[in-house]
Amino acid sequence: MERWNNIINTALLGTAKKQADSQGLNGMLQAAAEQILGNASADKEEQFLQLASVVYNYRQSGTQPVTAAIQPIAVCAAETKSYCPPAAIRVLQPVLETDSIQLLQLWLEYCTKANLLLPPAQLPVMLDKAWRNKSLRVLTAAAGGHRAEWLGQFNPDWNFSRVAETLEDRWENGATAQRVEALKELRATDPVMARTWLEQTWSKESATVKTELLTVLEQPPHETDIEWLESLLSEKSKQVKETVIRLLKKLPGSSLHEQYWQVLAGAIQLQDDGHVVIALPDLKDDRIFQSGIEKLSNNKKVSDETHILYQLVSLVHPSRWETHFGRSTAEVMRLFGQYETLQPFVPALVQAITWFEDRQRAITFMQYSETFFIDIIPMLPTDQQQQLSEKFFDEHPETIIKYASNNPEEWSVPLCTRIMRYAATQPYTYNQLFMNNVIRQIPVAITATLDDIVPTESYHVGYWNNIKVHLGRLLQAKSQLPGSFNK
Repeated sequence: MERWNNIINTALLGTAKKQADSQGLNGMLQAAAEQILGNASADKEEQFLQLASVVYNYRQSGTQPVTAAIQPIAVCAAETKSYCPPAAIRVLQPVLETDSIQLLQLWLEYCTKANLLLPPAQLPVMLDKAWRNKSLRVLTAAAGGHRAEWLGQFNPDWNFSRVAETLEDRWENGATAQRVEALKELRATDPVMARTWLEQTWSKESATVKTELLTVLEQPPHETDIEWLESLLSEKSKQVKETVIRLLKKLPGSSLHEQYWQVLAGAIQLQDDGHVVIALPDLKDDRIFQSGIEKLSNNKKVSDETHILYQLVSLVHPSRWETHFGRSTAEVMRLFGQYETLQPFVPALVQAITWFEDRQRAITFMQYSETFFIDIIPMLPTDQQQQLSEKFFDEHPETIIKYASNNPEEWSVPLCTRIMRYAATQPYTYNQLFMNNVIRQIPVAITATLDDIVPTESYHVGYWNNIKVHLGRLLQAKSQLPGSFNK
């Protein structure tokens, strides 16, 4: 060890400060060193390198190779499904080139619906894409077949690619994304059993996984979840606890929802003479404030009392007012709009309708309200959403584009045209990335009118033209998807 350290020291200091020598060497190694150092035809740098080479090889000569018992690699199980036809693979290439995750997700959906598999050559690229984008993982695992699962054992980043044949198998043995999807699927048909599955494995889950799995219970919330959710309020993880509180706020009948309602029921009274009296009672119980209700108003024109009541109204199910006032849904809507004391809470009532995703009351509200509330749009039927979005687009362009982008349904051509014309005026916001993220909603038929859409500002023309070229490639690939999977 000492002789090698001498070599290292000479290398660090340089031969000008520390020349190579035979210090620490003995036997045949010393004889070789003396022969090297005695060679007058070689300069000191060459002598050092020759000596270092001899010492290094001397050290290596006594090294034993590492041995290990390696199990032979199992052969991949044979696939039972057919591979995608060549036409689908030809479409996949431009889809990948656009770098649109939404378009790639659409391609995978067509592939799995046709009960087909990705060819082996495309698997590594797709598995890498899915590793970077969770939304693709379940579809990629399904389209990857047994070969994707087999490849997963060689790369930990691909361990989501296990093929799970049954719902129970996906839940018990799948990656987190597959377990979430399995729980969603069961939740849609048997919400009680879905919660039971979650209860059974709860103590084994990490805080991050708990939070992700809990969000499944929002689709939709179920009254039988209340008792178990309330038992989770003692969870140590702040993230989990906040998720539990949000779920309980969505469940009429939970103790939290009832606390909110008791305050409102005492504060807002309909008198025998038809007048509405509002007076916030003394709130001695701090639990409603611990659940996220703010005590103080941040608006000088709104009192603290009104601010508290506004928050509570937005978090109480609208049906409670029908029982409280003894009125029908339509009459309650008119009552809030008719009385001056209730009018400040109309937007909060709208928030409550959206918070509880009460689509029927949303439709009723739109029928009897003289004011258009943009936040009610997502609760309406798709055709009505698009009609109202088109009608009020100029008043709320940003919000309507946001809601339209979150709705998976394809836009009508008139609405899409309005959105594209607005995008042309804001090309740095509604850029190629935006088009990538909404290509599912953009109809192929808009291609015919794209050339007619131009920016109002001349300095936007070049940038917008690049966006249109990119959008054209997206639409071309999208148009080819339906027919490319025919066997």
